[in-house]
Amino acid sequence: MANPGCALATKPTFSRFLFYKLLTAIPVAAALIALIRYSGAWYWPVAYVALCLTHAGIMSAIKCPHCAYYRMEGKRYSCFIWWRAPKLYEPRPEPERRYVGIYAPIGMLVLTLFPVYWLWMQWELLLLYALGIVVLVQSIGMHECTRCLNFDCGHNAVSEEVKREYLDSTA
Repeated sequence: MANPGCALATKPTFSRFLFYKLLTAIPVAAALIALIRYSGAWYWPVAYVALCLTHAGIMSAIKCPHCAYYRMEGKRYSCFIWWRAPKLYEPRPEPERRYVGIYAPIGMLVLTLFPVYWLWMQWELLLLYALGIVVLVQSIGMHECTRCLNFDCGHNAVSEEVKREYLDSTA
């Protein structure tokens, strides 16, 4: 739900979570289809899934504890990436460390480039994969980063005026 005074996403909603899971499924499905069809071995699709899960785990450990949703009451948290996930780490209200801003794009680049060799063998899947990635990144940038409560995040795109208004209303 958005705060009407400043349009910030102050409460996680299941529909946002579901939207981003379905949007993520498009490039992941295209990658897995290409890996299964053209790799000729069972371990490449397994390696891709393992790489995705490892990256998700690392991002959960280094990025999530800084998030305002993570710091909300309860033993579980929800956001547009996770729903009702257990809090495995202590919340950290301080800004993210520099390596988070370095690891996140490098990790995403590795995940994005991993299946390209096999996707190249069928241009339709490559096109679907590329469009899925672009729409996912653009949607997160437009609809999450511009409304996010984690003002210390390097990707936060909330205007200074909206940040001030929100911080004044919660003080």
